Amino acid sequence: MDWTIYWFMLPVCIAIAGVAMFSGISGAAMLIPVFLIAFPLLGVPPLTTVEAIGTSLLLETSGFGTGLYRYFRLRLVDSATAWRLIALTLPLGMLGALASAQAPVQALRLGYGVAMVALAVILVREAHPAEATAVDEPAEPSALAGVPDRGAAPGAAFAPTVDSTHPPCPLGTARQVDAADGTTYTYCAHGLRGQQLLSGVGAFFAGLISTGVGEATLPGLVRRSRFPLAVAAATSTVVVAGTVVGAALTHMVQLAAHGGLSAIPWNLIVWAMPGAVLGALLGTGLQGKVSPTVTRWFFSGLFLAIGVTFLLAFTIFRSRFG
Repeated sequence: MDWTIYWFMLPVCIAIAGVAMFSGISGAAMLIPVFLIAFPLLGVPPLTTVEAIGTSLLLETSGFGTGLYRYFRLRLVDSATAWRLIALTLPLGMLGALASAQAPVQALRLGYGVAMVALAVILVREAHPAEATAVDEPAEPSALAGVPDRGAAPGAAFAPTVDSTHPPCPLGTARQVDAADGTTYTYCAHGLRGQQLLSGVGAFFAGLISTGVGEATLPGLVRRSRFPLAVAAATSTVVVAGTVVGAALTHMVQLAAHGGLSAIPWNLIVWAMPGAVLGALLGTGLQGKVSPTVTRWFFSGLFLAIGVTFLLAFTIFRSRFG
């Protein structure tokens, strides 16, 4: 095994994780194209589609320690909701990982391309000024870095909101989160059964193609369940972390079971994982310093390009990248 062949993944992952951290955009969404398209073009040993998905999920977990520590220290997590969602998303994420190993490779590739185009559309909608005013829209949690963009919207992630006159909640839905900065968030957790379903579907796709659970959880907690933005972001990060860890481990165990420990690309991980951690740490210093609207327009274009490139690479140019 050549331990130096993937040395370039150290700076690549520093850049991807740093951008993911300050922008709130999924880092895994930017890793898959590197593994499946850039590697063949660079002439380095390529990864299979399943190896690429499993490795990107593993690298997603690298920066979660920063985000989880930060949110639990700030006491912003709605633990009851987080564990309720994880009880479903964790096994479904692992099920998606199991299905990924059995699914047709071409379907996974094309599904990823379609998912990127859909994510581009979602980002365009969130970047639209009229919608940003009508809905207090948060940033997506960074799948690689694990921390959302603090500059995501007016009154963003940690702005104090106290609702001491909140109307009575239906039985079992009343919530109160006492943050470390003295802010008290009082709210009703609406529609959690529906949110479980949405997050569960997103978790399955996260295990299947490496992205989906964060996109299904955070907007739903804000729009459907009506969580305060800061609490929704913190709770979603915990849900994504718990889901991705399970899915990543399932992928790694499957790779080891079929090809032994040597089937896991350790010579890539040894460079990529430190890069992901360093990038996550560096990216925290950039949070809130770049306009979230500009960031979303930029990434909507990037993900649209990634999606179209994927669809072209594995249809018209399939012989080159297959």
